[in-house]
Amino acid sequence: MNKIKLIFTGLFLLSLVNIYAQKGVLSGVVVDGSSRDKVPFATISVYDGDLKTLITGTVSNDKGKFKVDKLNPGDYLLIVSFIGYNSDTLNAVSLATENSSVNLGHISISPSTVEIEGVEVKGMARTTSKKIDRQTYRASDFETASGGTAIDVLNKLPSVSVGPDGTVLVRGTSDFMVYLNGKPTQMEASVLLGQISANSINNIEVITVPTARYDAQGKGGIINISTKKDAVEGLSVSADGLFGAAPWGNKKDKYSGFELNDRRGGGGLNMVFNKNDLSLFGGFNYNKRNVNGSRIGDARLLQSDGSYYHMVASGERPEWYENYSANVGVDYNLTDMSTISASYFYGHRTEGRSAFYVYNNFYGDIDKKPIPGIDPRNHWIYNPNTDNRYGVFHTGNIDLTQKFDNKSKITLSLLYEYSELSRELNNLEYEFDKPTDSVGEKTEHFYQTDNTPLDAFRTSIEYEKELSDESKLGIGFQPQFLSQAGGYRYDTLDVNTGDWGTRDDFNNEIDLSRAIYAGYVDYSGTFGDFTVMAGLRLEYTDQLLKIANADSLDFFGKPILPEYKVKQLDWFPTLHLQYSFNENDALIFAASRRINRPPTKSMAPFLYRRHYEVYLVGDPELQPEYLTNFELTLDKKIGNQSFSLTGFYRGTDNAIFRVNTVYEEENVLIRSYTNSGNVKALGAELNANLTAGKFAKFFVGGSLYNFNTQGDVFGYQENNSSTNWSLKGNMNLMLRKDLKFTLDFDMRSATVTTQGRNEMFYMSNAALNYSPKALNGWDLSVKVLDILSSNVTGLNTRAYDSSGTQIFYQEVEYDRYGPILELSASYSFNMKGKSRKKADSTFGKEQF
Repeated sequence: MNKIKLIFTGLFLLSLVNIYAQKGVLSGVVVDGSSRDKVPFATISVYDGDLKTLITGTVSNDKGKFKVDKLNPGDYLLIVSFIGYNSDTLNAVSLATENSSVNLGHISISPSTVEIEGVEVKGMARTTSKKIDRQTYRASDFETASGGTAIDVLNKLPSVSVGPDGTVLVRGTSDFMVYLNGKPTQMEASVLLGQISANSINNIEVITVPTARYDAQGKGGIINISTKKDAVEGLSVSADGLFGAAPWGNKKDKYSGFELNDRRGGGGLNMVFNKNDLSLFGGFNYNKRNVNGSRIGDARLLQSDGSYYHMVASGERPEWYENYSANVGVDYNLTDMSTISASYFYGHRTEGRSAFYVYNNFYGDIDKKPIPGIDPRNHWIYNPNTDNRYGVFHTGNIDLTQKFDNKSKITLSLLYEYSELSRELNNLEYEFDKPTDSVGEKTEHFYQTDNTPLDAFRTSIEYEKELSDESKLGIGFQPQFLSQAGGYRYDTLDVNTGDWGTRDDFNNEIDLSRAIYAGYVDYSGTFGDFTVMAGLRLEYTDQLLKIANADSLDFFGKPILPEYKVKQLDWFPTLHLQYSFNENDALIFAASRRINRPPTKSMAPFLYRRHYEVYLVGDPELQPEYLTNFELTLDKKIGNQSFSLTGFYRGTDNAIFRVNTVYEEENVLIRSYTNSGNVKALGAELNANLTAGKFAKFFVGGSLYNFNTQGDVFGYQENNSSTNWSLKGNMNLMLRKDLKFTLDFDMRSATVTTQGRNEMFYMSNAALNYSPKALNGWDLSVKVLDILSSNVTGLNTRAYDSSGTQIFYQEVEYDRYGPILELSASYSFNMKGKSRKKADSTFGKEQF
């Protein structure tokens, strides 16, 4: 019946088009409010300003575009509708003269809720959609991530993986840029993502080949997170809370007495107030997560007499992550053509881990067997240590947008940030008696700290001009400035006297200043079935890193200089081409060049004794990496099913490797960073959105690619390759009108690294959501994470000297205890309508 009504309405509207013979024009594009896909064949009804008389109308074309012409001067009201979507109404659209032309831009409509045989089902919008320059994912479909953070949502996406330390990888590559509501950030990705509540995310865009208007920083491309909240006139409120635990994973370190509990919790409150042209918004979010686990490790170091020094360790290894943030802001429409926005963000983050390892250290052959004539010197130690990192972020921004005749606009933006960044590592060693399983006297105590606050600001001037209905030209200037300075101390305890002393030969200070002057020009246009986006970006980097104590370290046989300068002009072309065979099939090509500048923490020569067997130190000589990226995508729709197949190549020159070697003076490993080679990845990625009626939706994504890393590591030529694959899936089942079940899985193959291999990983999660009719606005859920107790990460690392002799080998396995049970509840009131955005830290979290 609804289809019949729509057909008659469409015929009636088309019959009215010829009645009016004036020149006024209204145009726009109808898009899906969640996925931002174009909506073809939507009905646009034009009424008089009082909604009493239907004047005329039209239907959007296969690209979602519409145009209503021959309108008299006056005020109009538009209603946009389509089967399976809620209608959207645009009030008080004015045509001042007979020749007036108003472009309404993108008009969003959202999937509707319908009754089918007593079951209430929302319109089955696709989990993912492909555009010419990005892949978009609906966060609401990944229910097992609700109550968590943006990292939990990203971990559900194909070709995206999250490492044990929270490092996010896109097709095996880290160091990408994170944009928040279309605004660039320069924080470390894991830090920013860890502060964004999963419940506040509308969608996530993965842009592996960004256009010229985006920062060229980040070899993994860009991930844009939309956290905009919808609200109607008046006050709107949303709130959520979560509690979870894995009580079967609770432990107590029997030697230190440290209590290990696997509890987690959090919540948030967000409010929006809309009145006419004014919007006020604010919110507070808190998230704390404890992750209990253990580690076993086996390391061997080659000695000058041909024997090996073995370090065999095991023990508990808990982790903790705590974030809280607050934001407040205002949007105000100064006129119909100009808007001003301002916001402030405060964030506080603590993350850390403890390790309670018992080491058995001895000399032997490669198989740990005694060597005649060599004393094994078997001894045991107990090594408790704690590593904490802290960040406090203050960010304020203001934006002004001015439109001109709906054909062009200019946007001015200013962002300022002050961040306090610090780290604290406490590392102790005790004698350990294995026969009595007891801890003896303290033998070593290291305490290392750093404090490196930063100031940064970024400005942007962007102009966009619509050359015709099908083409646009954009230009922009985006300078940014960062200053970060601070010190590091390496203190040791004299266990005999109890007095603390500092290692002046290790203590140091840094002072980094970095200016990047960026400008771009880009063009987009459509010519029949062919669409092109092309651009060029220029960035000039002026950077100076000063080292106060240049004589502090000489581990790698190269002196540290008092100053390191970078003055470099780089160019970054981008190209996107799309050919639409029909409304269901399209072929997309993309290419770009990008850069990855190392963060301060990787360059600072601060020496950390992370635990008994490893030192970690930065390298001030690090230079930027350069990335070349090509993609070819076939996007196909068959009825309600959609598929996207992408072939890709990514090459990284002057790649930064995390490398390991032996510090012979203390018989330990030393880890640092260096530009020493190249990385290549060549393969394909497949995404499929499948629906079964209106009660089930499936998303499956996978990738298969060859991964190669090669370079000079301490005089040895590494050349390692592996065939990597990943497979991820997400299923949503509407069991009844108020009950939904979600199941997801994640499988990743083993992969080579610069000096070793990471082992295969798999995990699965489930969620059950209940939205009771009697409690309007409430949603209750129970989740079981890591159903199979398979959250185990294994890796191995080895190093060779210049002659090709293996000088060390290390195997490690981390086991994070599961399954984990979580209970959550959320409530929303009036949260539909206008969109709002919030600011976040842009520089500090990159350096966290």
